[in-house]
Amino acid sequence: MDRSAATQAEAEAEAVSTLPEDAVREILLRVQGTAALFRCAVMCKRWSHLVADASFLRRRWPDGHGASASRFVAGFFAPKRLDRTDPDFRTGDPIPMFATFFVPTPRSAFGPRRRSLASFFRDADARLLDGAVPLTARRGLLLVHLSPEVASAGYQHGKPVVRLAVCNLLAGVCDVLPPLYGHLNFSESGYAVLTGADCSSSSAEQQPLQPGYSTFFKVLIIATMYVGPPSLYTFSSSESMWSKPVNLTFDNVGGIRGCKHSDAIVSRGRVHWSVRNWYPDYSLDMDMGTFHISQTMIMDRTTYMETNEDPQLAVASNGTPLVLLLSRPGLELKICTQEDGKKSDDGVVAEARWLTTRTVELKPPRQITRRPTKIYLRLLGEKSGTMLLKDSQRQIYIADVETGVMEQFELPDGFDGLNRQKVVLFEMDWLALFVSRLGKW
Repeated sequence: MDRSAATQAEAEAEAVSTLPEDAVREILLRVQGTAALFRCAVMCKRWSHLVADASFLRRRWPDGHGASASRFVAGFFAPKRLDRTDPDFRTGDPIPMFATFFVPTPRSAFGPRRRSLASFFRDADARLLDGAVPLTARRGLLLVHLSPEVASAGYQHGKPVVRLAVCNLLAGVCDVLPPLYGHLNFSESGYAVLTGADCSSSSAEQQPLQPGYSTFFKVLIIATMYVGPPSLYTFSSSESMWSKPVNLTFDNVGGIRGCKHSDAIVSRGRVHWSVRNWYPDYSLDMDMGTFHISQTMIMDRTTYMETNEDPQLAVASNGTPLVLLLSRPGLELKICTQEDGKKSDDGVVAEARWLTTRTVELKPPRQITRRPTKIYLRLLGEKSGTMLLKDSQRQIYIADVETGVMEQFELPDGFDGLNRQKVVLFEMDWLALFVSRLGKW
């Protein structure tokens, strides 16, 4: 850079530094793209403090607007097979054969490195988290089931003990929840973790946190029981113990046989789980405020079992529940929305229908010319408009629900037999990331 160019750059920098804060704030509010805004914020401490300010963040993401744009998928958690040559292998009793690992998506906020769950928490017992099973995640919080061998679980009062923990990856804190007693079949149960942003702000502010918890959260469990009917369990970080379980009864014949996937979707004040029945597929729908539970039939299996993967619940950018139906074989994605139930003459709500409102053609990063020539994709999960896909050759992709554009990334050795039940997508909130990262300056 010659002297004249250097002088001009210094003059421009000085001009920017003399701008009043209100002017800089208005400029930053108009920056297009969340990632670009974050890059601006880390340019200097002054801009960092402006962007991290609560009033700025509320204006950037007002309640009920831009919710989808404010969240993104940073990666996924899944079990990784270990061997003695693995740097994360630890001796002990019992010798761990698997550990839960985080696999970042391309350009993840956590960087490109795959890492164990335990590596996020300096003060936590690594053995406690290595065997933890990820259940569900939302807005930077991850709910895990702790290994009974190292979590002081077992039997108490004649009942099995289940230990869960909420991992706050941004804060680097793992909050172990009180013991849960009961005959829970945890692998067939459904889970949700809700943040203060999901619940009403007034209730989150009125109820102070119990000692030992890093943030406000609620945990909901639709528990399939080894003995007895399904039950609802709830826990809040503002309470000292789990709620008394509530037995659940259902109108349809046979009730439910269990949840198809451990994690739920959250949409417009309601939580939805995909559940198994003897023939049709149902969603179990819970109101977050009242805990009232209802059911909606997704679709009859004869309509998809020959030509499509299992239907999966998702959420549109405007908060509307969706059903995603992936062709088998092929690259066709059907996006179905729910037709509003209409009341009949006697006041009973008629059965809602799911209508195919759009079909998206998935676009691989290159022409797939391997054998077999037919392309078989499996949908491993979806959050914030991003799908995680796996093909029959163990390649994995992220894909945009709206455009169908697919991007391949490497699946390392040790991640054997990945399926929808083993994978939990980790969704983060740009607002929480800004506060966490910029607040440290």
